[in-house]
Amino acid sequence: MNNYLFDQLQILENMFHGVLITDLRGHITFWNNANKEILGYEKEEIIGRPVSTLYADGEDIPFKNILKKCAERKMVHGRWHALHKNGRKVWLDVRLKIFHDTDQKPMICVITICDVGNLNYTEGKLKKNMAISQAIFDTSIDAMITINKIGIIETINRSTIQMFGYQEEELIGENVKILMPFPHNENHDKYILNYLKTGKKKIIGIGREVQGRKKDGTIFPVDLSVSEVTWAGNRLFSGIIKDLTERRKLERRILEIGDEERQQIGRELHDELGQMLTGIRMLSENLARKLKANALPGANEVNEIASLVNKADEYTRTISREMVQIDLENNGLSVALENLCRRVSRLSEIRLEFKEVGNTEIKSNSMGHQLYRIAQESVNNALKHSDAKKITVWLSSNDHHTSLIVDDDGKGFDIKKIEQSRQGSGLQIMKHRAGVMNGIFEVIRTEEGLTRIRCVVPNNLEHFK
Repeated sequence: MNNYLFDQLQILENMFHGVLITDLRGHITFWNNANKEILGYEKEEIIGRPVSTLYADGEDIPFKNILKKCAERKMVHGRWHALHKNGRKVWLDVRLKIFHDTDQKPMICVITICDVGNLNYTEGKLKKNMAISQAIFDTSIDAMITINKIGIIETINRSTIQMFGYQEEELIGENVKILMPFPHNENHDKYILNYLKTGKKKIIGIGREVQGRKKDGTIFPVDLSVSEVTWAGNRLFSGIIKDLTERRKLERRILEIGDEERQQIGRELHDELGQMLTGIRMLSENLARKLKANALPGANEVNEIASLVNKADEYTRTISREMVQIDLENNGLSVALENLCRRVSRLSEIRLEFKEVGNTEIKSNSMGHQLYRIAQESVNNALKHSDAKKITVWLSSNDHHTSLIVDDDGKGFDIKKIEQSRQGSGLQIMKHRAGVMNGIFEVIRTEEGLTRIRCVVPNNLEHFK
């Protein structure tokens, strides 16, 4: 046997389908391993025997007729019953072809067989799995989307339609960036290209909170999980999108409840404790005057008590003002921030400035309140920890986002030490407030040597309407 023929037979031995070769009389000369799984015979049991050994009742077709059909059609394809070694019938898909020598004379007949019963079972199982997968895909409360490697949407489920407000025909064939707000929509194609080139994952297999954009332009928070699959040589990306709007509403309400408690405490400090301290101060001052008028000792000490009580009263009222809800509805966020800077400058030796860029009017009173509390906490942190001489509060806005920046020229920070200290809890609260607004929060050291706290939030979040 030459090497070429040996290689060919080795290939046939390792095929998934059954392959048998007969001579022109119909005697089996080759029997590959897959045949044993299908018909039960070992090679030594079947080699040299006529192929009719495998015929089941009613399938006794003379081999010469088969050869004649092969000669007429070049290949014969059909389905027949064969007889397994154990006596049971096996339903086979059969293909037969005559191979010729160099003189075009018939030489051998190659027959390939496949167990149709197993094939039908596999196909049925596959169809069942596909039906289950399709049912999960269609009934999932989360949006599911598949895109190709250039970002074109190939499939969506019903929840995608409900979540984003588009019809199926409006999304299939479109770039997935149609579902993203600015600036993510402009950079998405670059993200995919960078991943395909470098393999560096930023979201695939990780998941993260991002922003979605509805057909009407509304931006809303979502949790996005992306996975990559390869199908028929093509790279596809599947995304599962969970709407976080209700969670954000709940988180915002929890913050509001905390702020309401804070306001209540502030009012009680102002109305109850403040009035009592004022009363104590007035009584102390009257007592001091009487002691002095009667030339009795202790007048100076009582005046000192009155002075301390007066400072405690002022401090209490300052705390109460910071704890009480700022009137954003009537005056707006920019006025509230300007008043904050003016008040802190008056009570401390640090110079505070407020600057605004663009139309900074915020329609949502709740969003304005969250931004104000971030600014207030940032200023307080700078006062306590930075040794700064100047603090600048910036408020700017464009068509898409509102940005709040607090800069100080202090000594800087060690982010690890801050996170482990009480100051770190303040940063976490600010970060959480930004997250409720689906915003970006960061603390950095600028090239100019400033410590910068920055919060950027989208203007048209659905859950702040």
